[in-house]
Amino acid sequence: MITPRSMLLSPSGRMGRKDFWVGLIILTLLSSLFNFALQRLGNSQLAFLISIPFPFLVLHMTYCVYGKRLHDMGRSFWPLTGMIVLLIFVAIVVMLAFGGTEYFSEFAQYDRKEDIDPEEIERIKKEYQKNLSNGNATVYNIMASIIFIFTIWVGTAKSDTTNNCYGQPK
Repeated sequence: MITPRSMLLSPSGRMGRKDFWVGLIILTLLSSLFNFALQRLGNSQLAFLISIPFPFLVLHMTYCVYGKRLHDMGRSFWPLTGMIVLLIFVAIVVMLAFGGTEYFSEFAQYDRKEDIDPEEIERIKKEYQKNLSNGNATVYNIMASIIFIFTIWVGTAKSDTTNNCYGQPK
């Protein structure tokens, strides 16, 4: 069995289905624990300093867990990278669909050097935030579905039973 340290911190090698699900549970628990700790720290300077590397660490651990499983399937990291790019694209499209285009359009009518009335700026922001909040559930559901489908595919796909360029089968 693979160790939790190599499971979460080393992107090389291969990982079977069982180890993938264990690694995913550990990654989820660590992320949840860290988010809880940051919430308890509040808006302190320590929380800010700790939160700077957190997204990069989670992304690295995600690449390690999913990447090793993809390697076990005989694939590279590209499907994972494609899923992340798709999530970003979906978020942008849905945000634009739920008021983003109107937000930019409202400000586009003003010249860059022109002073805009602060009350008008506040009105535009409130209107956009209201529209965007209506789309939050849609964004969440679409993105969660993409992640869920990808995870099920990676977690249930058959392993490559032969040696491949990523190592021996586990």
